[in-house]
Amino acid sequence: MMEVCLIGGVKNPIGDRLRVLRTEKKLSQENIALELGISKSTYSTYETGKIKLTIDRLQEIAKILDVEISEIIIDDKRKSFNLSEPSKQYGFATKSDIEELSSMIKQLKLEFEKFKTEMRDSKKVAVKKSRK
Repeated sequence: MMEVCLIGGVKNPIGDRLRVLRTEKKLSQENIALELGISKSTYSTYETGKIKLTIDRLQEIAKILDVEISEIIIDDKRKSFNLSEPSKQYGFATKSDIEELSSMIKQLKLEFEKFKTEMRDSKKVAVKKSRK
């Protein structure tokens, strides 16, 4: 049996597509879980990537969602991501991911400028000491 490994803490494109397809079909996690004969929390782990998902399970989910398994596995952003969603996804990064990265870059720039200033100042001190 082949498994698709979805690792928690890493962007989870298959789980993201499961969520998008499920919401497009106006189904809840509980609806899908009931059809699969599992708990809602177990199904949730599929969408979040906290559990390994087998190809057989993906086929079952595809059948419930009335889609081809390729729509879940293959990254076709035109079909898979609805940009009008509240999360405002940009590919696999959400708007908040982009904002967080932007904030980190700004902070790194400030720290780099501070470092450059400290290096310049220490160079001036070294030059003064060498002249004495």
